[in-house]
Amino acid sequence: MPRYPGGTAACSDGGDRDCLKAESTIGSGEKGTKGETDERNAGRTRRTALAALGTASVGLTAGCLGTIKQFGGSRVPVDPTDPGDDPEATPGEFYFLLEENDITVADLYHDTDDNDLILFYESDATTATESDDEIAMIYRVFSEGLIDRGSDVNHLYTEVTDPFDGQVEGWAVNAQWAEEHLAGEASDVELWNAIARTKQYGDEAETESGTGANESETATDDGTAADGDTSDGTADGENSTDDTDTNTGETDPNESDSTAGSSNGNGSDE
Repeated sequence: MPRYPGGTAACSDGGDRDCLKAESTIGSGEKGTKGETDERNAGRTRRTALAALGTASVGLTAGCLGTIKQFGGSRVPVDPTDPGDDPEATPGEFYFLLEENDITVADLYHDTDDNDLILFYESDATTATESDDEIAMIYRVFSEGLIDRGSDVNHLYTEVTDPFDGQVEGWAVNAQWAEEHLAGEASDVELWNAIARTKQYGDEAETESGTGANESETATDDGTAADGDTSDGTADGENSTDDTDTNTGETDPNESDSTAGSSNGNGSDE
Protein backbone atom coordinates (compact mmCIF):
# COMPACT_ATOMS: atom_id res chain seq x y z
CA MET A 1 0.00 0.00 0.00
CA PRO A 2 1.16 3.61 -0.39
CA ARG A 3 3.53 4.98 2.21
CA TYR A 4 4.19 8.53 3.26
CA PRO A 5 6.88 10.30 1.18
CA GLY A 6 10.32 8.97 1.96
CA GLY A 7 9.04 6.17 4.18
CA THR A 8 8.81 2.38 4.03
CA ALA A 9 7.08 -0.35 5.98
CA ALA A 10 9.23 0.19 9.05
CA CYS A 11 6.74 -1.53 11.33
CA SER A 12 5.95 -4.50 9.12
CA ASP A 13 7.45 -7.03 11.52
CA GLY A 14 6.27 -5.51 14.77
CA GLY A 15 2.51 -5.50 14.35
CA ASP A 16 0.03 -2.73 14.97
CA ARG A 17 0.77 -2.45 18.66
CA ASP A 18 4.50 -1.88 18.09
CA CYS A 19 3.89 0.56 15.26
CA LEU A 20 1.60 2.70 17.40
CA LYS A 21 4.60 3.25 19.69
CA ALA A 22 6.75 4.72 16.92
CA GLU A 23 7.48 8.41 17.16
CA SER A 24 6.27 10.63 14.36
CA THR A 25 7.35 13.95 12.92
CA ILE A 26 5.17 16.96 13.68
CA GLY A 27 7.46 19.53 12.08
CA SER A 28 4.93 22.29 11.38
CA GLY A 29 4.22 24.43 14.43
CA GLU A 30 4.48 23.54 18.08
CA LYS A 31 3.30 20.16 19.28
CA GLY A 32 1.08 19.84 22.32
CA THR A 33 3.17 19.48 25.47
CA LYS A 34 2.56 16.91 28.16
CA GLY A 35 1.28 19.69 30.39
CA GLU A 36 -1.23 20.69 27.76
CA THR A 37 -2.34 17.08 27.42
CA ASP A 38 -2.81 16.85 31.19
CA GLU A 39 -4.82 20.08 31.17
CA ARG A 40 -7.10 18.75 28.45
CA ASN A 41 -7.63 15.61 30.50
CA ALA A 42 -8.21 17.40 33.82
CA GLY A 43 -11.96 17.86 33.49
CA ARG A 44 -12.70 14.39 32.15
CA THR A 45 -13.46 11.12 33.86
CA ARG A 46 -10.23 9.15 34.00
CA ARG A 47 -10.06 5.55 32.86
CA THR A 48 -6.99 3.41 33.21
CA ALA A 49 -7.86 0.75 30.65
CA LEU A 50 -9.41 1.18 27.24
CA ALA A 51 -10.33 -2.49 27.31
CA ALA A 52 -13.04 -1.62 29.83
CA LEU A 53 -14.50 0.86 27.36
CA GLY A 54 -14.61 -1.63 24.53
CA THR A 55 -17.90 -3.23 25.51
CA ALA A 56 -19.67 0.05 24.82
CA SER A 57 -17.58 1.06 21.84
CA VAL A 58 -19.72 -0.70 19.24
CA GLY A 59 -22.47 1.70 20.23
CA LEU A 60 -20.31 4.52 18.94
CA THR A 61 -20.61 3.18 15.41
CA ALA A 62 -24.27 2.23 15.66
CA GLY A 63 -25.73 4.17 12.79
CA CYS A 64 -22.31 4.57 11.19
CA LEU A 65 -23.02 2.22 8.32
CA GLY A 66 -26.08 2.67 6.18
CA THR A 67 -27.29 5.79 8.01
CA ILE A 68 -24.08 7.81 8.20
CA LYS A 69 -24.99 9.63 4.99
CA GLN A 70 -28.34 10.62 6.49
CA PHE A 71 -26.89 12.91 9.16
CA GLY A 72 -28.84 16.14 9.52
CA GLY A 73 -28.19 19.74 8.60
CA SER A 74 -25.42 20.14 11.16
CA ARG A 75 -23.07 18.11 8.96
CA VAL A 76 -20.72 20.54 7.19
CA PRO A 77 -18.41 19.49 4.33
CA VAL A 78 -14.72 19.97 5.08
CA ASP A 79 -12.04 21.06 2.62
CA PRO A 80 -8.31 20.42 3.11
CA THR A 81 -6.32 23.18 4.79
CA ASP A 82 -2.53 23.30 4.98
CA PRO A 83 -1.51 23.59 8.67
CA GLY A 84 1.52 25.66 7.69
CA ASP A 85 3.78 26.83 10.51
CA ASP A 86 0.97 27.54 12.96
CA PRO A 87 -1.42 24.56 13.05
CA GLU A 88 -4.77 25.06 14.74
CA ALA A 89 -5.96 21.42 14.81
CA THR A 90 -8.93 22.08 12.53
CA PRO A 91 -10.95 19.51 10.56
CA GLY A 92 -9.47 20.96 7.38
CA GLU A 93 -5.95 20.28 8.66
CA PHE A 94 -6.97 16.71 9.46
CA TYR A 95 -8.13 16.29 5.84
CA PHE A 96 -4.84 17.72 4.56
CA LEU A 97 -2.69 15.51 6.79
CA LEU A 98 -4.61 12.38 5.81
CA GLU A 99 -3.79 13.00 2.17
CA GLU A 100 -0.18 13.79 3.06
CA ASN A 101 -0.06 10.30 4.56
CA ASP A 102 -1.53 8.61 1.48
CA ILE A 103 -5.08 8.18 2.76
CA THR A 104 -7.50 8.91 -0.09
CA VAL A 105 -10.31 11.02 1.33
CA ALA A 106 -13.60 10.69 -0.52
CA ASP A 107 -15.48 13.05 1.80
CA LEU A 108 -14.98 14.54 5.24
CA TYR A 109 -17.77 16.13 7.26
CA HIS A 110 -17.86 17.99 10.56
CA ASP A 111 -21.02 17.43 12.58
CA THR A 112 -21.11 20.76 14.36
CA ASP A 113 -23.91 19.78 16.76
CA ASP A 114 -22.03 16.84 18.25
CA ASN A 115 -18.54 18.05 17.28
CA ASP A 116 -17.77 14.77 15.52
CA LEU A 117 -15.87 14.06 12.30
CA ILE A 118 -17.28 11.70 9.67
CA LEU A 119 -14.72 10.37 7.22
CA PHE A 120 -15.40 8.48 3.99
CA TYR A 121 -12.17 7.09 2.58
CA GLU A 122 -11.16 5.00 -0.40
CA SER A 123 -9.15 1.98 0.63
CA ASP A 124 -6.10 0.85 -1.32
CA ALA A 125 -5.96 -2.35 0.75
CA THR A 126 -6.28 -5.80 -0.79
CA THR A 127 -5.84 -7.77 2.46
CA ALA A 128 -7.04 -7.48 6.05
CA THR A 129 -3.48 -6.64 7.10
CA GLU A 130 -3.27 -3.72 4.68
CA SER A 131 -6.70 -2.57 5.82
CA ASP A 132 -5.41 -2.48 9.39
CA ASP A 133 -2.42 -0.47 8.17
CA GLU A 134 -4.81 2.19 6.93
CA ILE A 135 -6.78 2.19 10.17
CA ALA A 136 -3.60 2.61 12.21
CA MET A 137 -2.45 5.49 10.00
CA ILE A 138 -5.78 7.31 10.19
CA TYR A 139 -5.74 6.93 13.97
CA ARG A 140 -2.19 8.33 14.15
CA VAL A 141 -3.16 11.39 12.12
CA PHE A 142 -6.28 11.89 14.27
CA SER A 143 -4.32 11.44 17.49
CA GLU A 144 -1.21 13.45 16.70
CA GLY A 145 -2.52 15.91 14.13
CA LEU A 146 -5.71 16.84 16.01
CA ILE A 147 -6.00 15.65 19.61
CA ASP A 148 -2.37 16.21 20.65
CA ARG A 149 -2.56 19.70 19.13
CA GLY A 150 -5.56 20.68 21.23
CA SER A 151 -8.62 19.82 19.14
CA ASP A 152 -11.84 19.40 21.12
CA VAL A 153 -13.51 17.07 18.59
CA ASN A 154 -15.34 14.18 20.29
CA HIS A 155 -15.33 11.24 17.87
CA LEU A 156 -14.11 10.16 14.48
CA TYR A 157 -16.51 7.92 12.54
CA THR A 158 -15.32 6.32 9.32
CA GLU A 159 -16.72 4.43 6.36
CA VAL A 160 -14.79 2.65 3.60
CA THR A 161 -16.39 3.59 0.29
CA ASP A 162 -15.12 0.64 -1.77
CA PRO A 163 -14.40 -2.34 0.53
CA PHE A 164 -13.26 -5.66 -0.84
CA ASP A 165 -15.23 -8.77 0.14
CA GLY A 166 -14.92 -9.26 3.89
CA GLN A 167 -13.14 -5.95 4.54
CA VAL A 168 -14.15 -3.79 7.47
CA GLU A 169 -16.68 -1.23 6.25
CA GLY A 170 -16.51 1.22 9.11
CA TRP A 171 -14.92 1.88 12.49
CA ALA A 172 -14.71 4.68 15.06
CA VAL A 173 -12.44 6.18 17.69
CA ASN A 174 -13.24 8.24 20.76
CA ALA A 175 -11.06 11.32 21.32
CA GLN A 176 -10.76 10.41 25.00
CA TRP A 177 -9.12 7.11 24.02
CA ALA A 178 -6.52 9.06 22.06
CA GLU A 179 -5.93 11.41 25.00
CA GLU A 180 -5.36 8.50 27.38
CA HIS A 181 -3.09 6.78 24.86
CA LEU A 182 -1.05 9.96 24.36
CA ALA A 183 -0.78 10.43 28.14
CA GLY A 184 0.47 6.87 28.60
CA GLU A 185 -2.61 5.86 30.57
CA ALA A 186 -3.61 3.26 27.98
CA SER A 187 -1.32 0.82 26.22
CA ASP A 188 -1.10 0.29 22.48
CA VAL A 189 -2.88 -3.04 22.91
CA GLU A 190 -5.78 -1.51 24.82
CA LEU A 191 -6.12 1.27 22.26
CA TRP A 192 -6.04 -1.09 19.30
CA ASN A 193 -8.53 -3.51 20.85
CA ALA A 194 -10.95 -0.66 21.63
CA ILE A 195 -10.86 0.46 17.99
CA ALA A 196 -11.21 -3.14 16.79
CA ARG A 197 -14.42 -3.54 18.77
CA THR A 198 -16.05 -0.74 16.78
CA LYS A 199 -15.40 -2.40 13.42
CA GLN A 200 -18.49 -2.89 11.27
CA TYR A 201 -18.81 -5.46 8.50
CA GLY A 202 -21.36 -5.94 5.73
CA ASP A 203 -24.06 -8.60 6.00
CA GLU A 204 -22.17 -11.01 3.74
CA ALA A 205 -19.14 -10.83 6.01
CA GLU A 206 -21.07 -11.77 9.12
CA THR A 207 -20.69 -15.26 10.50
CA GLU A 208 -23.39 -17.18 12.37
CA SER A 209 -21.92 -15.91 15.61
CA GLY A 210 -22.31 -12.33 14.44
CA THR A 211 -18.61 -11.49 14.28
CA GLY A 212 -16.85 -10.09 11.25
CA ALA A 213 -15.26 -12.66 8.98
CA ASN A 214 -11.87 -10.99 9.11
CA GLU A 215 -11.74 -10.43 12.86
CA SER A 216 -8.69 -12.21 14.21
CA GLU A 217 -7.29 -13.18 17.59
CA THR A 218 -7.29 -10.86 20.57
CA ALA A 219 -4.16 -8.77 21.00
CA THR A 220 -2.50 -9.16 24.39
CA ASP A 221 -0.05 -7.01 26.31
CA ASP A 222 2.89 -9.25 25.41
CA GLY A 223 2.17 -8.85 21.70
CA THR A 224 0.78 -12.39 21.29
CA ALA A 225 -2.72 -13.47 20.37
CA ALA A 226 -5.21 -15.52 22.34
CA ASP A 227 -6.96 -17.89 19.94
CA GLY A 228 -10.72 -17.92 20.27
CA ASP A 229 -10.74 -15.42 23.12
CA THR A 230 -12.87 -12.44 22.15
CA SER A 231 -13.58 -11.20 25.66
CA ASP A 232 -10.79 -8.62 25.47
CA GLY A 233 -11.51 -7.35 21.99
CA THR A 234 -10.15 -8.20 18.58
CA ALA A 235 -7.27 -6.93 16.51
CA ASP A 236 -7.10 -7.62 12.81
CA GLY A 237 -3.82 -8.46 11.13
CA GLU A 238 -0.30 -8.02 12.38
CA ASN A 239 1.13 -5.21 10.28
CA SER A 240 0.68 -1.50 10.61
CA THR A 241 1.72 1.75 9.03
CA ASP A 242 4.87 3.78 9.22
CA ASP A 243 5.33 6.89 11.31
CA THR A 244 2.72 9.54 10.66
CA ASP A 245 3.88 12.34 8.39
CA THR A 246 2.42 15.52 9.83
CA ASN A 247 5.27 17.61 8.46
CA THR A 248 3.84 19.63 5.60
CA GLY A 249 7.23 20.72 4.32
CA GLU A 250 9.13 19.11 1.44
CA THR A 251 10.44 15.60 1.98
CA ASP A 252 13.86 14.52 0.78
CA PRO A 253 13.41 11.21 -1.11
CA ASN A 254 16.89 10.21 0.06
CA GLU A 255 15.97 10.32 3.72
CA SER A 256 16.12 7.14 5.78
CA ASP A 257 13.24 4.66 5.88
CA SER A 258 11.68 6.11 9.01
CA THR A 259 11.21 9.66 10.26
CA ALA A 260 11.38 8.59 13.88
CA GLY A 261 14.96 9.79 14.20
CA SER A 262 13.91 13.38 13.56
CA SER A 263 11.03 13.24 15.99
CA ASN A 264 10.53 15.79 18.72
CA GLY A 265 9.42 13.02 21.03
CA ASN A 266 5.81 13.20 19.92
CA GLY A 267 5.13 9.49 20.20
CA SER A 268 2.80 8.06 22.75
CA ASP A 269 5.68 6.77 24.92
CA GLU A 270 6.76 10.13 26.30
